[in-house]
Amino acid sequence: MKFNKIVYVRYFPLTKAIYTDLYFEELIQNNFSVEYIDLTSLFFQDNITADDFNFFGTIKINSYKELKDYLKNQNNNDTLYISLMTFENRVFKLHRLFTEFNVYLGVFGRGAFPTTTVNKKAEIVRVLNVFSFKRVVLFIANRLTILFKKWGYVKSYDYIFKAGEHGHRGFGMGSEIDIQKAKIIEVNTVDYDQYLLHNEAQSVPKDEYIVFLDQYLPYHPDASYFKTKTVEPGPYFKEVNEFFDRLELATGKRVVIAAHPKAEKYKEFNPFNGREIFINKSNDLVKNASLVLTHASTAVCFPICYQKKLVLLMSDYLNNVLPEFLTVAKSLVNACDATLIAIDNQVEIKIPQEINLEKYNDFKYKYLTSAESENQLSKDIYINFLKSSNIVT
Repeated sequence: MKFNKIVYVRYFPLTKAIYTDLYFEELIQNNFSVEYIDLTSLFFQDNITADDFNFFGTIKINSYKELKDYLKNQNNNDTLYISLMTFENRVFKLHRLFTEFNVYLGVFGRGAFPTTTVNKKAEIVRVLNVFSFKRVVLFIANRLTILFKKWGYVKSYDYIFKAGEHGHRGFGMGSEIDIQKAKIIEVNTVDYDQYLLHNEAQSVPKDEYIVFLDQYLPYHPDASYFKTKTVEPGPYFKEVNEFFDRLELATGKRVVIAAHPKAEKYKEFNPFNGREIFINKSNDLVKNASLVLTHASTAVCFPICYQKKLVLLMSDYLNNVLPEFLTVAKSLVNACDATLIAIDNQVEIKIPQEINLEKYNDFKYKYLTSAESENQLSKDIYINFLKSSNIVT
């Protein structure tokens, strides 16, 4: 028996990016039935402001009873449910329903990122610094969630569409349990697929500019969704722009901005002192740049694949507000030998002259693609699997 229906499940409204990156249109063209279960109101009481993409197969669920009724009325024998949510205590009750109805459950493991091993003493100090009763309760709940997966009280994933050796680490807690039980299908990250599509195109070398991979830090909607702290626009843009001024003076090359895809406010005003801003152009901009700048962006796929010099930008202000950024930046330095620069330091800016090709290739196969999938588009691998593979029973 083959899969005939794909149901995506997520606790945010459907966006154009999800519609594109998860191949809704291609699935429909290949005669699959596709639905999107929107659980936003089930997980978030506050109104979520998002660019809700209009898709006829969207079903909005407002209670667990509605969800249970939905699962009860489905033909789950030939349906694959794809979770688009990080596995943690937050989704425990949802996964209990998946277990109760014994659905076929899949996940895309293509959001992994390097992590730095911290010594035990430093980790204890970190935990004590952020100690609170709420955090302790959450910590215990998450540990129990992993144990429940290990014991089979909540089912592990049946299918993992994994990008890179460590791709499974990107979809949440207990992934080491899932990877031992699931059928693994090797795919690529979304950015790597874009690299494949753009790499063949002929382009005239243009090394007269430097590109900054923007992360929309002061305004990113995820900060309001998850109620997390982020930087203030005033001090952040002042610091970044002053560094860009010094860098342009030192190199004789202009800095252009590869804006984050969600950077809607940049259409209203330019916070980068008039520098050129491009939306959805990261791939092409990196391809022709002489140097790539970012903080801790997942878009490092592009400089890695195009073998461009990579500089990670930090400062005391960023470290104080977003300490996890420094952790990620140091991890990237270790993983691909990138350069870390403190933008609030007035010393001479030193740009790397070479890249470490060995580390770049190691990063590529650990986090972006595999030897099996590196010359294929993920959508082809995904759809061919769904059309030709027998369902695991």
